[in-house]
Amino acid sequence: MKIVIPGGSGQVGTVLARAFHKRGDEVVVLSRKSINAAWRGVQWDGETLGDWVPEIEGADAVINLAGQSVNCRYNDQNRRLITDSRVKSTKVIGDAIAQAWNPPRVW
Repeated sequence: MKIVIPGGSGQVGTVLARAFHKRGDEVVVLSRKSINAAWRGVQWDGETLGDWVPEIEGADAVINLAGQSVNCRYNDQNRRLITDSRVKSTKVIGDAIAQAWNPPRVW
């Protein structure tokens, strides 16, 4: 299976990516930063369509973990950042899936 994990460079994403990779799946992590792992990392900004979009094509699943960390004080500014980052990343992933000829079965 091909599994794309936006925001998969954090703790949860790394555990998932490692497990899927060990199982023999093709794993692609979309991240704002470069990753050094046994699976492929592709850069994205979490807000706009870009060079990462072809990774969605033919994927079996997309697991969206993207968003501002919740490990912070819950003041108004951080709450807004947490919400906005999740809404924007989900929207752009949905846009990429809508454009795919062979979209993932689940996301």
